[in-house]
Amino acid sequence: MSGTGTLTAGKIRGYFEVPGTEVAIPYTDVRGAADGPTLLLSGGVHGGEYPGIAAAIEIASRLDPQELHGRVIVLHLTNPPAFWGKMQYWNPLDGKNLNRCFPGDPLGSASERMAARVIEVLREANYWIDLHGGDIHEELVPFTIFSDRGSEQVRSTTEAMARAYGIPRIIRSSSVAGGSYAAAAELGIPAILPESGQVGQLDPAAQAIHVQGVLDVLHLLGFLEGDPTPHAASTLYTRFVWSRAAQRGFWRAKVHPGDMMRPGDVGGILHDAYGDLLEEVRAAEGGEVLFTASSFAIGEDDPLFAVAAP
Repeated sequence: MSGTGTLTAGKIRGYFEVPGTEVAIPYTDVRGAADGPTLLLSGGVHGGEYPGIAAAIEIASRLDPQELHGRVIVLHLTNPPAFWGKMQYWNPLDGKNLNRCFPGDPLGSASERMAARVIEVLREANYWIDLHGGDIHEELVPFTIFSDRGSEQVRSTTEAMARAYGIPRIIRSSSVAGGSYAAAAELGIPAILPESGQVGQLDPAAQAIHVQGVLDVLHLLGFLEGDPTPHAASTLYTRFVWSRAAQRGFWRAKVHPGDMMRPGDVGGILHDAYGDLLEEVRAAEGGEVLFTASSFAIGEDDPLFAVAAP
């Protein structure tokens, strides 16, 4: 694994440079005293999802190499341009969503090069946890998502990771093109994407959910001795249906995360600058609302709300 850093008590700290850009991704490489597999832990694929970033930083600090079986590579801040630019979804260097660019292109745009660099690191790992936290204009309830792609062994291991994480809502997704967990499944690497946090807030409770979830998965997979924390049974969803804006407008949500919707229910309205109705946005499918946009300003094709169904 290429990177620059200094070895300190079983930990290497440094930066992964992204060729062809000025981007440098801060990392900690925690190498255990005992042999074992390798897990990649990433925070900040979306720059405004602060609980995941803070949890990655905390885990890198807390892990004791003397207690670790194997190796954990932590990307503290995977998308520095978006973080420092205070951007929701997008990388200001090329206007792309990094979590729609995997597995990336080492000769492509900035986000595509960043994705390719992350995948280069991932190829050294056996597992991936990609921490997310409700972006700047996202109101949500916590959930964990994983891909239905890959072999049966990959799928079963991934689902076990999702259940051990402890968030009570789990989505087995047909995968968003370019998403981190989908790209990992294509490589035969079990990966989960847990979401905890919302509206661009650094919420200590959301951060704690991530920290405990990561530790529980490390126990499950044998990186740490002992068993994961027992959790109540999770609800498994198999469909995650997003509703998007057909046009630009002023958004007023009529539902909230955790609400139940039926097909055809109104999730919100778009109106113009005079308050005149442009569109009633209705649910294409019934289920539990996991996400709503909290921004008053909405652009064409922006996500408005998402419903999960069994």
